[in-house]
This record gives sequence, C-alpha cells and structure tokens, in this order.
Amino acid sequence: MPKQTFLSRYSLIIKRLEKSPATFQEIANYLECEADIQDKDFTISIRTFQRDIKDIYEQLDIEIANERKGDKRYYIKERGEDLQRSQRLLDSYQTINAIKASQEFHQYVFLETRKPKGLEHFYGLLYAIKSKLILKFKHYKYWDDTLTERKVHPLALKESQGRWYLLAIDTKDAAFKTFGLDRIDELEITKTKFKEKYNYDFNEMFSNCFGILNVEDGKPQTVQLAFTFQQGQYVKNYPLHHSQKIIKDNGKQIIVELSLAITYDFIQEILHFGEYIKVLQPISLVKEIKTIHKNSFQKYQ
Repeated sequence: MPKQTFLSRYSLIIKRLEKSPATFQEIANYLECEADIQDKDFTISIRTFQRDIKDIYEQLDIEIANERKGDKRYYIKERGEDLQRSQRLLDSYQTINAIKASQEFHQYVFLETRKPKGLEHFYGLLYAIKSKLILKFKHYKYWDDTLTERKVHPLALKESQGRWYLLAIDTKDAAFKTFGLDRIDELEITKTKFKEKYNYDFNEMFSNCFGILNVEDGKPQTVQLAFTFQQGQYVKNYPLHHSQKIIKDNGKQIIVELSLAITYDFIQEILHFGEYIKVLQPISLVKEIKTIHKNSFQKYQ
C-alpha cells in the first residue's frame, strides 16, 4: 500500500476522534465512507488499526487510547498545541494530495495563480536549523529597495498569513530578526556550525502577537472590535487570534475582545475588513485607524 494512503488514513482517524470518541466499528465505517469519496482503499482490520495507533503516536506524537473501564470507544489524549501542530501538518499533506488530484479534475478545481516565493529554500533551511549550520544569503528590503548580505544563525521557521519566515540571529549585531523567504536570494548553507545556545521560546514569543513583526517590543493590550453581524459570522468561525472571545452578539453586530500586541500586521488585518469593522478600544488604536482612513480618503480628493 502506498505511503500516502497510510498518512491519509492516519489523518482521517484523527479527524474522526477529534469529533468524539468512537468504537473501532464506527471508525471503520467512517473510513469506508471516506474511501468512496476519495476513491481509495481505507479498509482496516482491528490488527491494522492497533498498528495505526502505534504509528500515529511514534510519528505524530498523538496518543489514542481506550483505557476507560467498560468503554470500548477510542479517544485522543489531548496535548494542546502538539495536537494542533500535528493536525496542521496532516492537513497540509491532505491539501497537497488534493492539489495533485485537481490535475485530473482541472475543470472543477481552480487554484490561485499567484504563487508564494521562497519555498524552494524551505527544506534547506530546515536542514540548517536542525544541524546548526551558519547561513549566508542576500536579503531584499521592500521598503527602501536595498539588497544586503546576511550571515545568520538559523533558529526556526514560522508561517504567517500565507508567507514563511526564517527566525534567526544576525551575526552582524547579534540581534534576533525575521527574514521573509520570498526575499532571500543566493542562499548558501555553510559547513560551519554555530556553538551558541539560544533559549528562545517561540510559542511564548508569538503568543501575544498577530503576524510576524515587532514580536519582542509590543506588550499585549485589550482590543475590542465591532463587526457587522454578517462579517462577524466569519470572525466567529475563523478567530483573528487565540485570545479572541465574543462579548456581544445581539443579531445586529458582533463585538469581540482580544489580548495582543498591536503590530503593523494587526493594523493591516483590521484595514482589510474595511467598512464592516469598527475599533472600539484602545483609544490609541482608534486614533491610528482614523488617521489612516483620513489620509487614504484625501488621496481621492
């Protein structure tokens, strides 16, 4: 059986158990339905299922158990962010498979023609991070139209709003910086290892921000945003930030509250909603959004 079939089956098992605990037969029935939809063979025996449970734990660090006395249903032992990260990887894999299938159904599936740049560096950067190898590259700055040579200690990769960024220490000033993969050129993975140990907790660093910019400077603030009822439905189902909570939903408007640092990326996200959003607090953000809209309006005078 092809490897991609195993991964697809793992993803479906996890997806089914995320919904609710289930018996082996319920899981097998779910896989059978998905097999008809995807035109694949997901048939499993109890022995194969037990092997899948072991592989899912070893490869994805997701533990499936049925230890409750007298209960034959299987369930996922929650692990918070680890579970979400593993599921994101599987979802990405499923997306890639769907894109491959779209070649056969090109008259039904239409892909975005604008493709992200820089992803050709992804695996090389990942290798350098894991091996602690110094990187050299040229980096382009959009805002001042300059190309600079960089030498960095790579630490991690982060996705933000459909783009990928390299998190690294710039050896020029020993400062933590982010570099968009789409602006990296002439990448060289050197054979020289860096010995410095960095104790950054990136989960903590990015927990209070939206996007990738100014993650070290900004302190979280309480932000309240009012959406039209229709637009608010989208925001409810696809939260802007993990801290988001609904404080008003009266059928006319939806008000959400967030706790995060107000960065350039967050302001751009607010502007994206146009007339369907109103900033309520903090006052400093209200004033900034007003100024931006005023300057924009004046350009059309």
